[in-house]
Amino acid sequence: MSSHPGQLARRLQQVTYQLWTTTVSTETTPPQFVVLNSLLADPDIDQRTLGERASLDRSTVADVVARLVQRGLIRRVRDPRDGRRNVLRLTKRGESTHGQVADRIEQMNDKLLAPLSREEQGSLLSMLTRIVDQGGPR
Repeated sequence: MSSHPGQLARRLQQVTYQLWTTTVSTETTPPQFVVLNSLLADPDIDQRTLGERASLDRSTVADVVARLVQRGLIRRVRDPRDGRRNVLRLTKRGESTHGQVADRIEQMNDKLLAPLSREEQGSLLSMLTRIVDQGGPR
C-alpha cells in the first residue's frame, strides 16, 4: 500500500464510490445528493450560490441541476424578490429522494468507517476537514 497521501486519497475515492453504488444509489450521484442537500437546507437560491454552497464549479453545477430538473427532483422558479432571475427549489419528489438517499448514506458511512474506533473516526473527520478547508480553490 502506498504511503503517498494523493494515492491514498484516490483509493479512498474509489472505495467510497464503490460503497456509494452498492449501498446508497445508482441513480443519484454524490454531487446530485450534495445539491439536493444544499437546497433542502437553503431553498430558493440561485445556481451560482448553489455551486458555492455545494463546492461545485460552474459547469458541474449546471450539469447536475439540468439532470435533477430532468428527473423532476428540483425546479427553477422566478425569484419572488427579483423577477429577473431564477432560483432553485426541491420538488416533493426531490424531498422524498433526499430522505431515502440520506438514510442509506448513514449505512454507507458506518461501513466506510467501521475499521476505525469512534475516537479515530472523529480524528479522521477532523483532519480531512482541515485539509479540505486549506486545500485552495474549489
